[in-house]
Amino acid sequence: MSATPGTENLSFAKVTSRILKLAISVTYFAMRSAWCWGSGRGTGLVLYYHVVPEKYAERFEEQMKMLVTHAKAIPLDAIDDLPKSLHSVAITFDDALLSFAEHAVPVLQKLKIPATVFAVADALGTTPSWGESYFTSEERVMSDQQLRALPTLIQVGSHTLSHPHLPAMTEEVAKWEITESRHKLETLLHKPVPVLSFPHGEFNDSVVAQCRAAGYERVFSTNPALLRDGSSEFVVGRVAADPWDWTLEFRLKMLGGYCWLSYLRSLKLRLLKLFSRERKADSAPLRTGESQT
Repeated sequence: MSATPGTENLSFAKVTSRILKLAISVTYFAMRSAWCWGSGRGTGLVLYYHVVPEKYAERFEEQMKMLVTHAKAIPLDAIDDLPKSLHSVAITFDDALLSFAEHAVPVLQKLKIPATVFAVADALGTTPSWGESYFTSEERVMSDQQLRALPTLIQVGSHTLSHPHLPAMTEEVAKWEITESRHKLETLLHKPVPVLSFPHGEFNDSVVAQCRAAGYERVFSTNPALLRDGSSEFVVGRVAADPWDWTLEFRLKMLGGYCWLSYLRSLKLRLLKLFSRERKADSAPLRTGESQT
């Protein structure tokens, strides 16, 4: 996810990083396509958006037309059974923001593209208290009535009660966020809420276990991942997309060209753990009789 244009200054470093990622993605996609050519296996991925400002509504429609031209749009609950020899894409939206209802839903209906929106149960009808550097000041969360009025083409999932950093919470509070949000949404909508996406993309083993215990069928992270036919992971990664993505940028995201970023994230985590262990070792007090050299 990148910030809505106009909410922050566009720096040289950010533009350079974006161009570098695009260049790596072109290379990665070309290599992966050559390697998998003729395999006949179905592939897919899940895209996730946040906002669709009015200024970018036409760009979003262009993206969706590109999607149905070059891939098969599928509902989120169909990712276990990907069509053979095709690339499939499921669309999701985090936060259930009003711009989604006003500018994305009409496009999705027009093109008959199914989607899932993840709602923050206790924030409905309010100004989002998260994402200050990413959203404009006019952005609001959908109301109860607007969420209920969504067409059947749109499934609703949970995005917790308050959009917290789940791994930083006590297990008891995290459990409440996970379980009560589902209960509130199911009570409001009078239908099952089988999926959840992690706020800020953050989770750990404890959070995943609590989601299983709460009865969710599947949960979604922000770690880019290419899906293979027959995969049945409980935690599924997604690729970030924005209506202001460049045309080539979006096409590569849609086709899996940006999934190399998951390897970069894994490397970063390993390095952080390594440096953390080294710092702990360096700061450990000397026992009697030990000396440093």
